Amino acid sequence: MIKTQFTAGGFPVYKAEDGDYSAVSAFLNTCRNKLDRIEFFYPYTPEELKSVISGGGFLCAVDGKRIVGAFALDTDKSYGKMLADNVKECTRGTLAPKYAFETSGLMVDENYRRRGMAGDLADAVIALGARLVPDDFLCGVVQLENVASMSTFLSKGFVLAGVYSMGGEYDFGYFVRPSRSPLTARGTAEREVPFRAMSEHKNALASGFVGVKIIDGGIIYRQL
Repeated sequence: MIKTQFTAGGFPVYKAEDGDYSAVSAFLNTCRNKLDRIEFFYPYTPEELKSVISGGGFLCAVDGKRIVGAFALDTDKSYGKMLADNVKECTRGTLAPKYAFETSGLMVDENYRRRGMAGDLADAVIALGARLVPDDFLCGVVQLENVASMSTFLSKGFVLAGVYSMGGEYDFGYFVRPSRSPLTARGTAEREVPFRAMSEHKNALASGFVGVKIIDGGIIYRQL
């Protein structure tokens, strides 16, 4: 691993290299299996994880030699283009990024939570994005009941700007921001949408609204 200038929750952050694949994979799988809602963490395939690590985008908080937190930036252009096209379609061109590169793999060991580690890792990934893809967007793909992850993205200048449903089993929100700056919805009109009311999400997005705040059972949209 290569040490970076970042810390997360008081621990140094390293960038994983190809030889770190097994340790990163084991950390993610162990943490995922302990989640109350295991479906909230959609696992990487081995090929996907190797690609993100090889691309220099996988950041790990480390306590000694032990990985205790992780977050990544996937700079695969084909996937980034697909996410960008989804955002453009959902917002009817209100937001029209060329690429929306996925930030993924956010995970914190259960014994290291409530130290601000997730937010610190998000800051590190945003800084990495500003350096690697400065003229594009970042995107977090989050299931629409995963309040912890949605709250992290919203607190870092992302807005909910796209949705996608996998036949009703899983409903995803696409949270985006320009790599170098947060997005701010300045309009005063608001709409409240329940987490999995997909038609209401789509109607709000098509009307120039974006999701900006979590409330009990849903998301507040505001005009962009």
